[in-house]
Amino acid sequence: MPPSDLVYLYLLVGLNIAVYVVLAIGIIRNRKGMLPKNPTVEDAFKYLETSLNRAFPDLPPGFTWNEVINRLKSLNLDLDWFNIESTFKKYEDYRYGGIQYKNANVDVILQLASSLPRREEIARVS
Repeated sequence: MPPSDLVYLYLLVGLNIAVYVVLAIGIIRNRKGMLPKNPTVEDAFKYLETSLNRAFPDLPPGFTWNEVINRLKSLNLDLDWFNIESTFKKYEDYRYGGIQYKNANVDVILQLASSLPRREEIARVS
């Protein structure tokens, strides 16, 4: 094999390795954000907080859920806001009032979290 062919071969092998490394990093990052198979209310709200911090990095520490709902409504997302607000209220009562949480609507919170745009998408819209 002439040396120029070996250079091309090594470049292709190096490119192949780089593609697999990027793919592996993407898979690992994606698994970090995944939820358990049967998420609890706490799991859903943790996932929502992660999505909120990604979408709104300027949220102050200790934000209230009312602040979040007002900010989210300004995005004009096509969601069931009545169920979302009801779930938020029940979660606050459970979390801060010690009341038993019944009929948890985890799916509504997960749908909200997955529909949040990333901050780059918000910047393009604004």
